[in-house]
Amino acid sequence: MKKTIYAATAVFLLGMVGSAQAATLSGTFDVKAVNITNAGVSQSQATKAQFDAALLTGVSDEFTYVGSLDFSTNLGNATTVNSWLATGVANSVGGSVQGLDSALGTKTLSTGNVFANPGTATTTFFLFTLKTLLGRSDFTVIHDDGIALYDDGALRGGFVGPNGKRTTEVDGFDGGKFSLLYVATNSDPSILNVDVAPVPLPAALPLLAVGLGGLGLMRLRRKAA
Repeated sequence: MKKTIYAATAVFLLGMVGSAQAATLSGTFDVKAVNITNAGVSQSQATKAQFDAALLTGVSDEFTYVGSLDFSTNLGNATTVNSWLATGVANSVGGSVQGLDSALGTKTLSTGNVFANPGTATTTFFLFTLKTLLGRSDFTVIHDDGIALYDDGALRGGFVGPNGKRTTEVDGFDGGKFSLLYVATNSDPSILNVDVAPVPLPAALPLLAVGLGGLGLMRLRRKAA
């Protein structure tokens, strides 16, 4: 019996330190979104201050999104909040949007030109908060426009934007409540893809596993003697 316990423990620990595989972050998310018009560059940045300011003047709603953080549209000014979210649903197994009011859902997602004609753009902010806690992780985010990633409410990294399509690495998520602020502005393309890679356990764990296995063998040899 003890031999079985030691062997199982060693296998379990060795399995946990295997190389982590990145995958698109999926789950059930609480979403707070707001659409504003007559925005300039500073009003369209992925910061908590700009998001809070937008909530005071824009059309906002809170709803639930089930699926992958994997959205992409390229329809110029024709994309709505609903149609952008629908691309994520289409890329998910069992994806859905629940409780989104049509007052926000039918709004144009974004218009430009935020640079050439400041103060004329349409901008939509999305704050995605995963309902379940997330372990220690690193992230690769492909986005157009800005993003901000939060770990238990503390900013972990991002790129404020507005910007063209780019990839932003955000490492060092310690574990806890995951939130991501995404901003769509300056017309399409509007892209958000979030890949997550769980951080492997420390490399010292294989030594612990080997040590436990060694203790088990020593006990067996003593009994045999």
